Amino acid sequence: MLKLGDGLIFMGDILLNLFVRASSDVSKLWNRLRQGLLLFSKPWKLSGLMIDFIQVTKRFGTQEVLVDVSFRINAGEHVGIVGPNGAGKSTVFGLISGETSTDSGDVTLPKNVRLGHLHQQLHSYAQTDSLIDYATDSIPELKTIHAEIHELEHRLEKESGSGQMLERLGELQHEYEHLGGYAMRARAEAALSGLGFKEAEFNNPFQSFSGGWQMRAELVRTLIAQPDVLMLDEPSNYLDLPAVEWLQRFLRGFSGTMLLISHDRYLLESLTDRTLEIQGGSAVKYAGGYSYYVKEREQRHLQQAAEYRNYVEKKEQLESFINRFRAKSTKAAQVQSRVKMLEKMDAVRMPPKPPQAANLRIAPPPRCGAQIMQLENLGFSYDGERWIFRDVNLDIQNGQKIAIVGYNGMGKTTLLRVIAGTLQAGEGRLREGHKVVLGYQSQDFAETMPPDKTVLGVVRDAGNNVSERDVRGLLGSFGFSGDSVDKQVAVLSGGEKIRLAFARIFINPPNFLLLDEPTTHLDIQGREGLEKAIREYPGTVCLVSHDVSFVRGAADHIVEVRDGCVSSFPGGYDYYLEKTAGQETIEGRKTKVQSPDNVQPSAANPKAARAERAKMREAQKGLRRMEAEMETLQAAQQELHQQMASGNPELDYAVLNIQLSELTQKLTALEARWLEEADRLEG
Repeated sequence: MLKLGDGLIFMGDILLNLFVRASSDVSKLWNRLRQGLLLFSKPWKLSGLMIDFIQVTKRFGTQEVLVDVSFRINAGEHVGIVGPNGAGKSTVFGLISGETSTDSGDVTLPKNVRLGHLHQQLHSYAQTDSLIDYATDSIPELKTIHAEIHELEHRLEKESGSGQMLERLGELQHEYEHLGGYAMRARAEAALSGLGFKEAEFNNPFQSFSGGWQMRAELVRTLIAQPDVLMLDEPSNYLDLPAVEWLQRFLRGFSGTMLLISHDRYLLESLTDRTLEIQGGSAVKYAGGYSYYVKEREQRHLQQAAEYRNYVEKKEQLESFINRFRAKSTKAAQVQSRVKMLEKMDAVRMPPKPPQAANLRIAPPPRCGAQIMQLENLGFSYDGERWIFRDVNLDIQNGQKIAIVGYNGMGKTTLLRVIAGTLQAGEGRLREGHKVVLGYQSQDFAETMPPDKTVLGVVRDAGNNVSERDVRGLLGSFGFSGDSVDKQVAVLSGGEKIRLAFARIFINPPNFLLLDEPTTHLDIQGREGLEKAIREYPGTVCLVSHDVSFVRGAADHIVEVRDGCVSSFPGGYDYYLEKTAGQETIEGRKTKVQSPDNVQPSAANPKAARAERAKMREAQKGLRRMEAEMETLQAAQQELHQQMASGNPELDYAVLNIQLSELTQKLTALEARWLEEADRLEG
């Protein structure tokens, strides 16, 4: 059934074809009207779309990635695909898109389904296109259709058109609209702006952008095509925090089927309503988002472990009886009975352990003064003319966990490197506190470790007169023991490399950690482990990260770099978002700029500043506890409503009504307390 916008466009095409010879102005007027209508209409969707994996097996060499896997993706589902690195998540995408074939089994999709597939690496490459042309060229057939429409309209202006020609023009215009052609450029410009491109850059050659920005353009290309099935493989890899926030908002409005592979818990939690776990050759689909999956996975493991223990126990009992009485003729019947029972038993495999957060045991830091570092009127420029930032005044206090945030290219890494001492400030002063010991990890930390060196050798070379016994002990605390210390760097996984990088830092224990994108090579469990380690670390941390969940969980202080200015916010990421809500954001909301009331300067008295920060943290924790309690009460309230609406004659509705009344009173009182506390905290 046609929607209103579709119907108006279709009728307009018919009328236009009837009167096209009367005036070319009619055509121009209608095309403008058509574009307006298209902004309010969406392409037709395949309502019955289903993707079926039927007993699929896929091998790469001797490695079985998927073994006899079966599952179904239904129309409109937003599915998070999770599992260890190398488990086969991207292989699932390749099987759906047809880039990879099965060794056995079938993958079935509806005929003519439109797929949008974002790979981790850039596959297509534009040699001469501008950025905007590359972004809008996401549906190749649009160019062909547009060229034929233009040719037909040109012919109709010069000669009398046959009914067949008019009918063909109408078909083409309808197909062009169906594919979103009339609104394609507007959507591309909005998405490019949303992901951080400036309008002045739209006509720049695609080749002039770095690999990370080219991947952003590829993401735009995939999003604006409005496919029936959107497959995103690590879409946040090259995005800064504002761009991740924009992507999350954009995808929440996507009405088609979405499959999302991501290590970003924030995106998984906020965008998915189903979870597909790929692990150990199997695939298990869960009927909920990421948090639901984590809880259900644990329950599933406990159940499977109990089944496995029962199986082993019963099998051992049968085998014990058979072996004990096999030679006794008086027990022959019983022995044969148990042999048959043993043969009929279905083998139960020991379930794989659910992935756990990596355990990083960071050594206690050496003692130091209350003030870690002070930046006074600091400025930096690479060429002495264009300043990345100026007049930076910042006090870093012992125990703070600081996240530096802002758009890519604003100077986050530059500021971190100036603090670390690997770049020299162009102006101002940087005062280091008493007995401060820096530990710096750059984005390219893996490249600074020789690939032919062993794990033991890397850490031993970094130590200052440290015995091999102590080196091995430290490596053990980061998960390297036994033969693993003799592994070469070249064969380590991303997670192993970051653990090795931390071990190399802590062979000379610092009390001030500086980390640039530390989660880049980590899976979800590695990120959770690192977040926990930083949160519990008693020293000071300053980090740059584009992982929203990681920043939200690890940082209690935010420093924003924006347009050459550096601002300090004495609270976590949610506090920062609240205080900057009125600024011009990446999606183009233009309101008031940052006011002095929104940014809290460092207190002149460090002790008072620390006390104020501690008080702020406790207040925020209190708010989060109340929010969790409200969610619990709301869930219970919803459950009571469902029971009362069920019509079950066995229920005592008088009791349910009393319970509902008491619950509602508790929730109302709690919401009032929450509002009062939130207003007090904001004030």
